[in-house]
Amino acid sequence: MSARTLPLKSAGAGSILGQYPRARTSQVSDARTLLVKLVTVAVFAVCMSAPEYVLASPDPDALNPFVGPMKLLLLGLACVLVFLCRSSSYIKPIARPFVWFIVWTLICWIVSGANALPFRNLVSSFEGIVVLAGLCGAAEFVDGVRGMVGLLIWALVITTVVSVLLGVLGVEVMPGEIATLGQLEWFHGIGTPAYMVAACACLIAWVLARQLADPGFRSVGPILLLLVIPALSFLRTYLIGIVFTIIAAALLALRRQGKGRSKALRGGTKRLLLLVSLSLIAGAVIFFMKTSSREEGNELSGRQIIWPIEIASVIQHPIVGLGPFGDIQLLYFDEQLPQVGAAHSDYLGAAVCYGLPGLFLFVGALMGLWKRVVRFPTLTTEERICRDAALLSLVGLATTIVAENVIRDPRTFSLHLLFPALCLTAVASVHQRTVR
Repeated sequence: MSARTLPLKSAGAGSILGQYPRARTSQVSDARTLLVKLVTVAVFAVCMSAPEYVLASPDPDALNPFVGPMKLLLLGLACVLVFLCRSSSYIKPIARPFVWFIVWTLICWIVSGANALPFRNLVSSFEGIVVLAGLCGAAEFVDGVRGMVGLLIWALVITTVVSVLLGVLGVEVMPGEIATLGQLEWFHGIGTPAYMVAACACLIAWVLARQLADPGFRSVGPILLLLVIPALSFLRTYLIGIVFTIIAAALLALRRQGKGRSKALRGGTKRLLLLVSLSLIAGAVIFFMKTSSREEGNELSGRQIIWPIEIASVIQHPIVGLGPFGDIQLLYFDEQLPQVGAAHSDYLGAAVCYGLPGLFLFVGALMGLWKRVVRFPTLTTEERICRDAALLSLVGLATTIVAENVIRDPRTFSLHLLFPALCLTAVASVHQRTVR
């Protein structure tokens, strides 16, 4: 029995002195568990917000302002979690799919000149692995995956309430792009709303997984509530990823329905198909509102301008690319576009920075995650929910990063890959038990 599960009272009739060490150990363990929960909520809150924008307005002439301190804060909290949970061994199963991609990025960094600024950008790209290691270790202290979901929900509620409150008060620390007069963009009180949308995408995958594991579970209500933030923030790319996640869940339900013709399965599939219809309607409305207000002469979107430039760069530098700072150098310095660090596609970003080999290794890392999660043998309902949530998260992630930067930011990296990381950790734990 571990220290944190030690009972307060001894089973025997020992003396008070004999019981005191156990009681004291249990009190220390309870305090440690509470500390782990608080740090976990803090990690989630940092992942869902950008409080650096509250401290000072970003300088438009600066290059990636306030990025360093925030990433250091997140890294520090992750290291605290790893230390509290003594889970440094969890880094291995999480990082393994990205090993060869990381090695290739280091080679590209050396070839590009081995400068300090690109190295900082490189480190931040894989900081999320350490964050995920800490969160996987924390799962042991917070009642498993279900406890992690509860803390994630608490953090989302806190950040959303604070953001909306500051937005209503007029604290527009990061003003949104108002497309129409009726568009409500309140989620800017604590920074970029995409972080909260990423958390919603993660939770939507979990709710859908619950529906797949238990067709009697009512998923329509929670999904509609979680779709409020993506709808009000008008982030089309993230919403497309969410829609594809819901479609994947419906297809998986139809496949499982073919194996069992129970009434519950048919009812669950109907609810998922209803969710697909509602999310497609919401996506169509948002797309119309975001594109109907373009001024004359501005027909081209940012991606239509940026992607041809990036494709031309890949053709010119197909092997090692431009290095870890390549997309920023290309768009900000060479082309003088106000798209700092925004390749608007993680696939194209990988190709620009690390060449076609880097793109193939990046895609291979995602495929490696998928294969490891699919092979996870589920024995309990919770394990099955975690595996399905991991697969649905990967579907949403792979879709979103077609036209958005996700992996390059450790905050969105950690949110989108939370369930795949927890599932990989469970695979490692099962393997260790089998070996023993």
